[in-house]
Amino acid sequence: MLKVAANTPKLYGTQGTPAEDKLITTKFFALGSAATWLVAEYDPEDRLVFCYADIYGAGREGGAEWGYTSLEELESLKFGIIPRVEKDTNFRPRKFSECVNAEGRITA
Repeated sequence: MLKVAANTPKLYGTQGTPAEDKLITTKFFALGSAATWLVAEYDPEDRLVFCYADIYGAGREGGAEWGYTSLEELESLKFGIIPRVEKDTNFRPRKFSECVNAEGRITA
């Protein structure tokens, strides 16, 4: 089961914070692809995150954007019975501006 960092703000908790200043608390990535999700907010009841998703590893040019993602949906992605999406256990919380380059590609 995918787990979000305990210090992640509740959903809509950073609504007034500019994107570049949002604290990214958790990073998920898909094995065998460039897909990555940077989590800024979390609703534990619905298991819904507000995150920056870069599915193709191409930044904004490739469609990376902020939005809502279901953890259940991410958990449903599998190679046979092996989960495809994992939490980056080496990731340390930092501002969004420290996680992406000028093109919006995830660098952290």
